[in-house]
Amino acid sequence: MAFQRGVSADELLHKKHHTAWTHRHSRILVWDTESVPTVTCTPIKSSNSERFVYGIDPRISPKRHTQRALRILNHVNEQLGACTLAMHELRDKERKIFVCVAPNNRVDGCVLAETISQARRVVPTLLSDSSTVCRLENERAVCGISRIWVATSARRQGVARQMVDVVRSTFAYACRVDLDLVAFTQPTADGRALAERVFGRKDFLVYTEESMIS
Repeated sequence: MAFQRGVSADELLHKKHHTAWTHRHSRILVWDTESVPTVTCTPIKSSNSERFVYGIDPRISPKRHTQRALRILNHVNEQLGACTLAMHELRDKERKIFVCVAPNNRVDGCVLAETISQARRVVPTLLSDSSTVCRLENERAVCGISRIWVATSARRQGVARQMVDVVRSTFAYACRVDLDLVAFTQPTADGRALAERVFGRKDFLVYTEESMIS
């Protein structure tokens, strides 16, 4: 059904839909910090506040915490136009969810990271707004950033970059993942700009679903 601006019935329906979506959004993007004492927690600092990044590993984290993180992730997936995930898809693909939480318990960011084995470097001279061209040669990679999202109110504060840093520090047991072993999935133009800030170079690593370890 097409929405027509100026038609009273359509305007009312649109307003109700927006109100319902906003209410659901505000309920989902809240993290109960008092209920997650067994989850890995790392503090990060921005210009005006301290936030905490909670790392959820579906293989060892309590089920209720994983379900909560998955619900947040799938809400983010909805905003990004990505497919939703089921619990078994987190465990089977060795995926971890990282949730960035503000002092008021609002969720300011979310990252989905997964184990990968290889990726390809972007060719900066062949970039366009609609596509990313990569070299044919595969390079070794360890950690793939499949989703990365920051709330509008928390952007331009270094949250995404610091979340990636937390992922690197906690993704592998007792080992910090080198930045050259981290890759993004095929990014949009905005995603490329973020990746360039994170990696400090234009020829960062990119991976596809075929690169993932099953």
